[in-house]
Amino acid sequence: MIRAEGAHAASYRRIAAQAGVGLGSMTYYFPDLEGLIVTAFQTLRGEMEPRYAAPIRRASTVEDVVDVLASATVGATSPSASDVRLYTELYHYAARSPRAADLIRALQEESLTVLRTRLSDDAARAVDALMWGWWSYRSFHQDVPLDEDMVRRAYRALLDLPTIVAPPRQELHHA
Repeated sequence: MIRAEGAHAASYRRIAAQAGVGLGSMTYYFPDLEGLIVTAFQTLRGEMEPRYAAPIRRASTVEDVVDVLASATVGATSPSASDVRLYTELYHYAARSPRAADLIRALQEESLTVLRTRLSDDAARAVDALMWGWWSYRSFHQDVPLDEDMVRRAYRALLDLPTIVAPPRQELHHA
């Protein structure tokens, strides 16, 4: 229901009807509508593993990593237009839902944990933000597909940036 019509259209009655369950069951298991909607969005968590978590773990070179990232952005393992709309819906819902915002932070942290197995923290955060940004771009520009070569060059450029390690902070000693 949320995938087809958006979170704004969700109600206990509509979700119960689509799921073929009684309204009482919905309110029993989900005392508030926000909890029901966030639970529905949590199904997105399982989609990251096949999309790029497992392929990233198998990547042994920078070029392998670029291949995985490009595929997850615009290739065979990239999310469908429907999936991207759902991700965008989650982001919009999270602007007013602390529980949905917590879910986004958890999804981002899971993504970063996977990326950090092959990338520095800085590169992982930059790659993650770029990928989510491109997915969001795709949802609003379906008539202008992303060029795979451009995507590869952008990821490669991020991965080629030198990692700058900040010097440790020195504590001031007062006499």
